[in-house]
Amino acid sequence: MSFKELLEDGPKVVNLGMERFYLDLLEQEVPAVKVNWRPPLAKSSLMDRLRKLRGEEVE
Repeated sequence: MSFKELLEDGPKVVNLGMERFYLDLLEQEVPAVKVNWRPPLAKSSLMDRLRKLRGEEVE
């Protein structure tokens, strides 16, 4: 999409997870699509390393 097309057609919004932001867009009649997305869960090995950085005991 060119910059000119963006200005002529208006932006399209894809909302990732923030419900209130999505509802605010709809109230303003802004075309938006809501995607129910959450970051993937961290693996336990990563969590163990993060705990070590915080100084916690890791078993």
